[in-house]
Amino acid sequence: MNKQDLNMLLILSNKKRTNQREVAKDSGHSLGFVNKHLKNLMNQGYITETLEITKKAKNLLAENKPKNAIILAAGFGMRMVPINFESPKALLEVNGERIIERQIRQLHDAGISEIHVVVGFMKEKFEYLIDKFGVDLIVNPEYSTKNNLYSLNVAKDYLDNTYVIPSDVWCGKNPFKRNELFSWYMVSDLIDDDSNVRVNRKNELVITNNSGNTMIGISYLSHKDCDAIKKRCKHPIARYLSTPSQ
Repeated sequence: MNKQDLNMLLILSNKKRTNQREVAKDSGHSLGFVNKHLKNLMNQGYITETLEITKKAKNLLAENKPKNAIILAAGFGMRMVPINFESPKALLEVNGERIIERQIRQLHDAGISEIHVVVGFMKEKFEYLIDKFGVDLIVNPEYSTKNNLYSLNVAKDYLDNTYVIPSDVWCGKNPFKRNELFSWYMVSDLIDDDSNVRVNRKNELVITNNSGNTMIGISYLSHKDCDAIKKRCKHPIARYLSTPSQ
């Protein structure tokens, strides 16, 4: 199946639709586009003629269903100086709500309860999250000299159908879902001269030699891609064993 077929299957998995026009309205695609990809799904045995998803489709959804999330919160947040001198950027408030708490609540709303937070700078400030939300804290011992990729490396053993989230991203609409079928990386429609990725006409992310779409940092990694990433990682996990402050 191509990405367009998979996206159509995701739409059908979220809510029962009775006809193609409903699917077109909810997806924003033309009726011709919808009919083409619904036909592909029928021919491959993923949906019935009445737009019911089959056992084959349910197995595919179960195989790729999100299991957990890793929030990267170890860095200094130099772009927020001097705002973050007394608090990590993830604990800054937007509309009366801490950024990382909003992320955690949005993950909970999507059925994700296993959440690992990689900490470093002012790591003690995050201890309350253990009791309040039941998250797991993992220390990046080299947060002052290395970046988010190293934080991901520290948490690599948890990669398995995983959302990876920078701790300083605030989303008005919940970007997390109960079902996913493929890996993705979030970008905006804004153009950034420092970006080398862009979205093509098929809604696929491709490398470009010109200015690309602004990269947001949130991603979803399916188990197959997680396995590939873990094979490239060598550094062992440094777990956070301190007793939370009372």
